[in-house]
Amino acid sequence: MEFHRLEHINRQDVHIDELVVHSYEMGLYMAEVDFDSRKGFIIDDSTGRPKRFQSIEQVKDALSEATIRKAYLSHQSAYDEMVGTADKVDNTLKVALFGSSEP
Repeated sequence: MEFHRLEHINRQDVHIDELVVHSYEMGLYMAEVDFDSRKGFIIDDSTGRPKRFQSIEQVKDALSEATIRKAYLSHQSAYDEMVGTADKVDNTLKVALFGSSEP
């Protein structure tokens, strides 16, 4: 799996094709970017693990220098795990967020 260091992608000369902010729990978000044809999570320099954010605004602020072409919030519901329901299906909700209107 690819990873991106925040210091390498939060620059004015960087154009991120797609940013997906994954929502896992209340106040826990991780950011996955598609940059330079490489898709990967932003890592925390101090731990080397995917960086955790506490809000979408915090992700936006962390990437304030880069140009983001498309951005989405992605969330998977746990309701398909209820007893008596049909087989598990992909119930990912993907909502458009911020980004530039560049082609």
